[in-house]
Amino acid sequence: MSDGPPLRLVAVDPTDLSVIAACLQDALVPVSDIAALPDEKRFAVALNRFMWERGESQDKDGPLYYRTHALLRIDNVSAIRSRGYDRDDRARILSLMSVRPGEDSVDLIFAEGAAIRILAAPLRATLVDMGEPWPTRWRPGHE
Repeated sequence: MSDGPPLRLVAVDPTDLSVIAACLQDALVPVSDIAALPDEKRFAVALNRFMWERGESQDKDGPLYYRTHALLRIDNVSAIRSRGYDRDDRARILSLMSVRPGEDSVDLIFAEGAAIRILAAPLRATLVDMGEPWPTRWRPGHE
């Protein structure tokens, strides 16, 4: 188990983005925390990420895992497209499955068919943990 410092990652190419993608798998994203900032040519999303890198610990009641709040920011944005969810349903929580690079874009792929494509060139994505991690008994699982 690693109790290291909060993550602060920057991606400028698809290989870098794959590291951020691994850290964000199974993050929970409230629709209310997704922001397009066209005047700044930026996209930002606050999320609740599962800390895969921290591993599992144990207490008297069984395994413990950890989550933390984080911010994903993508710069140099020219357009944002979304599908599969209602942007006005601010209470909805999306489950992030993957982050994929495209040609001058980044795709955020969520469960249940939701997706966001961020057109951004050159690529610059930043992931920063914010706040203290907290324990959870729930570990995401997939078939």
